[in-house]
Amino acid sequence: MAALAHAGVALASKRIAPKVPVWILLIAAYVIDIVWGIFFFAGIEQLPALDSSTTNPWSHGLLMAVIWSLLSGFLMMLVSRDRYTSLVIGALVFSHWIIDFISHPMTAAFPGDTGLSLLFDGSPTVGLGLWSTQLGINIGEYGTLMVGILIYIFTLQKLREEKRSV
Repeated sequence: MAALAHAGVALASKRIAPKVPVWILLIAAYVIDIVWGIFFFAGIEQLPALDSSTTNPWSHGLLMAVIWSLLSGFLMMLVSRDRYTSLVIGALVFSHWIIDFISHPMTAAFPGDTGLSLLFDGSPTVGLGLWSTQLGINIGEYGTLMVGILIYIFTLQKLREEKRSV
């Protein structure tokens, strides 16, 4: 779930990183889910089951989210040689965990969801659970996406105006 909210944050981040292509911002916002997909196909992590707890700590745990964020920022530094862009990308990757922290446990979609692991399997789980109702899911997902789209549109307009005045 929370997929649209991640896109909303990526689009909104264009405001603080106007020189970074939007597709890079979107990929950064989904790095943790991309890692999850790789781990899923490798058999390391699994789909959330309706009747049991699945925390997927290797992709979505707090410790690993910090590691994926640092690694993404470091890789962006190697590619761009721009410290600011690297920090933005690292923060955007970590924003995925923050959105998931706000949304999990998402019991409206996955009744067995217990939240996000702090470390690995068996470690304490956390989350505010704002996606515990269908209304919460809809408000959080579509609301974040709409705000992100609006910020993105206003940012593009501002960039066009700046370009014309030069």
